[in-house]
Amino acid sequence: MNRVLIVFFAAILASITVPGCAQETEIAGDPTSVVYENIKAMENEDLDKAMATIDEQSASYEQTKQLAQRLFDAYDLKYELDNVRVIEKTGEEVKVECVQTTKKVSGPAFRDNKIVIVHTLRKSDGKWRIYSSQVKKIDYLD
Repeated sequence: MNRVLIVFFAAILASITVPGCAQETEIAGDPTSVVYENIKAMENEDLDKAMATIDEQSASYEQTKQLAQRLFDAYDLKYELDNVRVIEKTGEEVKVECVQTTKKVSGPAFRDNKIVIVHTLRKSDGKWRIYSSQVKKIDYLD
């Protein structure tokens, strides 16, 4: 897989937790807790828990699942959230901006990076889930 695509998908898939600070369950009404749950799952390479934070109605759900498994198989990555904040909330949709640093612990070639990403979350079965993500900025650290 192309290194740029791997960095991009790693950023999207993992743009969601600070190890040691992640909540175990969603705090009622706090959509940012889903971001923390997702990153914790990515850090632990727990595909089921990571996918539980993604809206099954998302057009990219299956592709995200396949890419996450590929990342887990090939890499050990370290994720840090430098900032997480709600930037917009309208009815059943919330936009959460994250600043995340991703570094390779082991695996093939990978460019450590810091990204700014905006996740759109929607309610699914009464819980916030990540519906889509858009990388706004990516800076490579190497």
